[in-house]
Amino acid sequence: MKETIGSLIDKLSVTNIKIFMLVDKVQKNEHTKEDAKKLQELNSFRSLIVNAINSFFNERQEIKV
Repeated sequence: MKETIGSLIDKLSVTNIKIFMLVDKVQKNEHTKEDAKKLQELNSFRSLIVNAINSFFNERQEIKV
């Protein structure tokens, strides 16, 4: 089942907020190894969401890091 553009944008918003909160912890040097790993996983998940949104609009795909 294909996701709707609305649900993709919702997931992207939530993921961006989680990333922002973890980046804030990293910048304050208050993070753990688990936080760093979660940040990496969220960035990969964000790339998948952005690619799905881009494919919905037939745009170029983002390179996953």
